[in-house]
This record gives sequence, structure tokens and C-alpha cells, in this order.
Amino acid sequence: MYKRTRGSVCSRIALIVVALAAPSLFAQTTGQLTIAMSVQSSISLIFQNNPSVGTPGFCPLTNPNTNNVGLDLGTASFTGGATSACVAYTKPVGPASYQVASAFDVVVTKANSSSPTYRLAAQLSLAPPANVVWLINNTTLSNAAFTALDAADAYATPITKTLQVQVKNTVAAQTLQETITFLATAN
Repeated sequence: MYKRTRGSVCSRIALIVVALAAPSLFAQTTGQLTIAMSVQSSISLIFQNNPSVGTPGFCPLTNPNTNNVGLDLGTASFTGGATSACVAYTKPVGPASYQVASAFDVVVTKANSSSPTYRLAAQLSLAPPANVVWLINNTTLSNAAFTALDAADAYATPITKTLQVQVKNTVAAQTLQETITFLATAN
């Protein structure tokens, strides 16, 4: 009886080894998967501090090197000038008006695109109060539509833009806030 038990255990082990070592005993099949994919071109826009940041006319951005930045122009008045040393203050700009300004850089990059250049435009989110004008590089902005700023800028090259706010001396004391949306479009 001892020999029989030992022999049957060996037979079972041998059967298992044969089954694992001989995959051709199982059925096989093949399949084919065809893939279709489109590569989409893209461009991205970020704002950077200009290398002259900290000097008059070049205030630092909050959250630089992103597409969502802030620019604090401090406090200004017709009779008192500007409180921030980085702001460029000019008076008179027009009849009884003054201007505060600061520059920053816009950088647009591309991927998977043969576009040689891009167009840049900007738009205000809200209509400015009466007697207040928002400009980029002397081009007046509005909230009605995007205003063209450039027709053919080079990719990956910092383009310096100057934000200007012109205020008449009749504007009541208030905080002026605005969101400006920039739009880069591949040519």
C-alpha cells in the first residue's frame, strides 16, 4: 500500500509539469487592433516679469510665469502723483488727466504646429468708469470685443506690453479694478 500511494503522487506531479511545459496543448488565436489618432496643435500664453522689474514703469507681477497674474499699480492722484516707485506716472496726458503705467512680458509657445507667428489681442471684462481709459501700448481697450494688439509675434520670445490707465482729475476717489483677457491666435 505504501508503494501505491507514492506512485500516484508522482504521477500527479508529472502530469502538472507536462501541462505547464507544453502550452501547445491549449488553443491559440491572434487579433489585430487598428488605431486612429489625431494630433492637435496647441499654443499657450504666460506672463513674465520684465527684466527691468522694480524700476519706474516695471512693477512686479503677482504669480508670474503663469497665465493668471496680477499687477498692482498702487495709489495715484492728479495732484499727488503715484505712491508706488515702480509705476511710471505721467501728467498731463490730456486735458486735466494723468496716467499710470507698468510693463510686463507676454510669452506664447506652440506645440505640434507649423504656424510661424501668432496674433495677440486683449479685451476688458467690464466697461471702465467714465473718464477712465485702459490701454495696452497706446491702444485703447474695450469690453465690447477683443482689440488687436499685434499681427505677427514670434513664438517663445518675450513681447513687452505696457498697461496704461488714464484718469481725468474729475474721477471720484475709488478703487479701479479690471480683468484683461489676452487672446493669442496662431497665424
